Amino acid sequence: MNEELTCIGGPVCNEKLSAGLIFAEGQDLTYQNKEALWEIFEAIGTNWSNTIYDSNNQRSSWYEMLKAKTENAPNYSGEYVNAIYVINELKAMYGNEEAYKKLFFESGIDNNAPPTTRLAHCKIYVVNEFIRMQITAGGFKSWGTKFGGEQAKNYHGFLGGTRYNRLSRVRSYNPDSTNSKNDQA
Repeated sequence: MNEELTCIGGPVCNEKLSAGLIFAEGQDLTYQNKEALWEIFEAIGTNWSNTIYDSNNQRSSWYEMLKAKTENAPNYSGEYVNAIYVINELKAMYGNEEAYKKLFFESGIDNNAPPTTRLAHCKIYVVNEFIRMQITAGGFKSWGTKFGGEQAKNYHGFLGGTRYNRLSRVRSYNPDSTNSKNDQA
């Protein structure tokens, strides 16, 4: 692998860890921890241009995921706190925007290899999970900026619509409309 890509970050990012989850049973996230993690989640949407309202339309779903990941075994609190340390070091080294670009696009982390550094733990256990959550909670709906996400109102994503039922979950069926298949019979 390209040596330059594997060297982002400093001593915190490159500190060696075992590949298993960072132990955190009984550890709770503080309000500040949650806000720092939310910033990572928002940065994903900003860098991929796949959210509207700076991801705030997904915030309650994200909190539910965070709660489930920290109140049930296995507890991800240690991974989340580690991610905060990693991003803080990256921001100190590269600046806010560049830190996220390096983490998302230039980390050099192999998603199929065991995570053995703090940076790899951050990327595999936190960032990749946040990306999956963002896509399943509406990233398909808001993808791109050409139509401001509005053209994908009844998108074919994983969840199939909002859990608040403000919009219909699927396209409604109108039996009175003409259907060329039925007209031929």
